[in-house]
Amino acid sequence: MSIYSSEKYVSKDLDFIDISLKSNRQIANAIHTLGFENQPKNSRHFVHPDTELTVEFPSAPLTVGDEHIPSTAVHFITTDQGTLRLLTPTDCVKDRLANYYYFRDKQSLEQAVLVAKAHPINFKSLETWHNNEGQQKGYQQFLERLKNA
Repeated sequence: MSIYSSEKYVSKDLDFIDISLKSNRQIANAIHTLGFENQPKNSRHFVHPDTELTVEFPSAPLTVGDEHIPSTAVHFITTDQGTLRLLTPTDCVKDRLANYYYFRDKQSLEQAVLVAKAHPINFKSLETWHNNEGQQKGYQQFLERLKNA
């Protein structure tokens, strides 16, 4: 979200999808060696005393709402430290809208609009996703909010 909004929205968490299908215990053991601790205990959320950022390892496979996102359908960004594999801007919008629809997180709607205004979005894919999620009314609301932003 921070990358696609040009840091207009900055979260304090990093989500990593484990596509190797390692067990929760294997992930925890690996990240504990770096000084991170589970928060809360036995979760896939980790904190470190030297940073405000939290790290989360949501379970694979990656989904947005009920839609499976194949590991091949990602956006790559190359940095000096290596290559990041991210959701595409369209899937980022879907993710933010899913948070808005299912968790009533109003700022997620604003985040979806920020991304859609700043990046090319596949509106056919977005419309299909809304139809599959049963969120046709939400799609019209999103389009109206986007038009007025």
